[in-house]
Amino acid sequence: MRTALMLAGAIVVLGCGGSSEDDGPSKKKDAGSGGSAGAAGSVATGGTGAASGAGGVAGSSSGGAGGGAGNPTGGAPGCSLAAVAPGPQDIELTSSGTKRSAHLVVPTSYDATKSVPLVLVFHGYLENAGQIEKISEMTPVAEKYGAVVVYPEGMNTSWNAGKCCGTSSSTKRPDVQFVADLLDALEAKLCIDKKRVYAAGFSNGGMLSNRLACELSERIAAFGPVSGPLAVDTCEPKRPVPMIEFHGTADFVVNYNGGSLSGAKSVADNLAFWAKNAGCTDAAATSYQNGDTTCVQHSACAAGSIVRLCTVKDGGHQWPGGTSAGPAGKLTQDIDASEEMLKFFLAQPMP
Repeated sequence: MRTALMLAGAIVVLGCGGSSEDDGPSKKKDAGSGGSAGAAGSVATGGTGAASGAGGVAGSSSGGAGGGAGNPTGGAPGCSLAAVAPGPQDIELTSSGTKRSAHLVVPTSYDATKSVPLVLVFHGYLENAGQIEKISEMTPVAEKYGAVVVYPEGMNTSWNAGKCCGTSSSTKRPDVQFVADLLDALEAKLCIDKKRVYAAGFSNGGMLSNRLACELSERIAAFGPVSGPLAVDTCEPKRPVPMIEFHGTADFVVNYNGGSLSGAKSVADNLAFWAKNAGCTDAAATSYQNGDTTCVQHSACAAGSIVRLCTVKDGGHQWPGGTSAGPAGKLTQDIDASEEMLKFFLAQPMP
């Protein structure tokens, strides 16, 4: 049954840039990942609004995520909030009149009096929060750097990233507002450093992270799409936006050179767009080379922003360095996208 579902997902996914359940080798970081199945409790949040702030939160959970390296962001402003136990917990809130949810993992180093970074990771089309947590292996990396990580759930396993994907796109679901409301709820109950809020995503979720760079650049400091370029026609960020992008040249779901049914830009056009937005004046120069992976970046950009693209030669529709997203082509281990994102993110706080 698992194989049948996986293959069906792979067939459907070709049109909209999603991915199916994993069907490949996992690697080193599965210990202490705080997966969705391990949630020890839930957090229910009352109706929130981007302007009015978050509603009340009832309850918390425990269940540590393993030993961490501590919070490297010393000097960030503190908070006066109730303690929250570390570990995984599920969040519910009402956004635009609809019940929404997310999976949250609080690092073991969390101290309610010291503000910490927050990383949002959005799943691909036909995926869910638990799958992208496993595919990205972001939880142990966030634990290492003392960051809170949250995996939001899309409605009907999709996100409205503009032209992609599924019913969320076709019905113009207000997913950007959901993200704003989710940030309100998290910032009301966790000591989040508002200058170190970041967004990453895979496939349809990567396209959403690009869209958030267009529409929530005043709240999210930097962005890390994987296999998910811009899929909107109009994008007007309010500031120069730092961006780190990952994409395989043999991605047959969201084509590297554009033209896929997702409606997303080509990778080259996406890089050029964000370099122009950031006011970069230099040519892209190689910043990383290992095996099949090469990263180039623009560094002479406004407000200290960096715009970086990591290309995997012959890479498929995968999260580099993570666990396989299914039968979607080559998965490289020559770069760890989650590790590189966190290092990039923490060096690019909100101005």
